[in-house]
Amino acid sequence: MSKKCPICKLVNFTTAEKCARCDGALAADDAPETPRIGPGAKILRRIVVCLVVIICAVLGFYLSLIMSAGRLSYADTVEVGKAIAVLDEKGFSDEVFMLNYLTAFRAEDNWLNASVAKENAYAATNFPLEIMTIYPDFFTYPMDDTERAAILLHEAKHLQGKDEKEAYEFIWKNRLRLGWTKEKYWNSLVWQNVRRQTREYVPSLFNCADKEFGDCTEE
Repeated sequence: MSKKCPICKLVNFTTAEKCARCDGALAADDAPETPRIGPGAKILRRIVVCLVVIICAVLGFYLSLIMSAGRLSYADTVEVGKAIAVLDEKGFSDEVFMLNYLTAFRAEDNWLNASVAKENAYAATNFPLEIMTIYPDFFTYPMDDTERAAILLHEAKHLQGKDEKEAYEFIWKNRLRLGWTKEKYWNSLVWQNVRRQTREYVPSLFNCADKEFGDCTEE
């Protein structure tokens, strides 16, 4: 421990009893040494800083997508709610929870979606940020809330990280559970498009020669 003169502030040798400058009495400096930070603590601190930076970057990216696209109108929000209610009634609880509580619905493309060329669509998603864009065709071409529910169910699978093959296969195998039957929706543009696209993405479901359209899922 060093001895610092309380009068002139000169630091003296530890063995000195009087200050070499002012001849004042010295007392040992009993102030504790500053604890040294170990390597483990330094690594942990860097990890925490990196995590904070990543979280801020993701949050900023998410907000930029949300702010660059307009919200659904009240009337459109009501229509989406009706379609979700159909899913709830039919027992698709996981998808309903995601759509009701985790999904941000937008009425137009955010800057990221707008930068990607795409065909006409009813809706689009941004996974894993849980953003769903609802296009005007979603309200125009489906015959009723059940068909809109089928579209939302497809997009909900994308919000769960499923690819097109998995999403189309899930919807087509669960269409009867949803009440989306051939007898009622045969002439629907949505039905015909989804059946055609399902055949493209999941050809294994359409290799039964004895069934109409080769659809092995037909009862």
